[in-house]
Amino acid sequence: MRSRSTNPEGSAPKQFPRHSKDQNFQNMKHKQQDKDSTIELDEILPCPKSEKPHNGNGHQADDLSRDDLLFLLSILEGELQARDEVIGILKAEKMDLALLEAQYGFVTPKKVLEALQRDAFQAKSIPWQEDIYEKPMNELDKVVEKHKESHRRILEQLLMVEKSHRQTILQLEEEKRKHKEYMVKSDEFISLLEQECERI
Repeated sequence: MRSRSTNPEGSAPKQFPRHSKDQNFQNMKHKQQDKDSTIELDEILPCPKSEKPHNGNGHQADDLSRDDLLFLLSILEGELQARDEVIGILKAEKMDLALLEAQYGFVTPKKVLEALQRDAFQAKSIPWQEDIYEKPMNELDKVVEKHKESHRRILEQLLMVEKSHRQTILQLEEEKRKHKEYMVKSDEFISLLEQECERI
């Protein structure tokens, strides 16, 4: 019987080039690893426009998956939040301490007021609400107006009292004059009586 491994023509067995297949497989593996590493580097460290590799079709965004786009969007959102925080800190540091005290109504270390103002900027609240000193000033203006009104009324009362006092003085002067005339007449009458008594 003939063996299956033997060649019927008696020639040497045919051998396939295993070396070339292994080499092609290794090359494909290296290309895949390079591609994966390039995608990871692009996700972590986005290169500037001048350094971005150009695809043959010019549509690099098509190569990114939805998860990659969400990841890049989250990074961009974090950068924007950090920028807003820095802007809030700088704005709070540039504000005057007197203005901060006027806004919040108490005197504390400047760091505390700056922190409150920075939180207000981040919360996007109204930066300058009604000044707390405005209300007391308005109330003080009302008190001043009432004081002026009271002062005017008191002056009117004083004028009335002064007029009454003047009239009283005139009346007293008149009474004194009448009393003096009465005393003169009384003295004359007494002298007449004395004369009559002497005559008798």
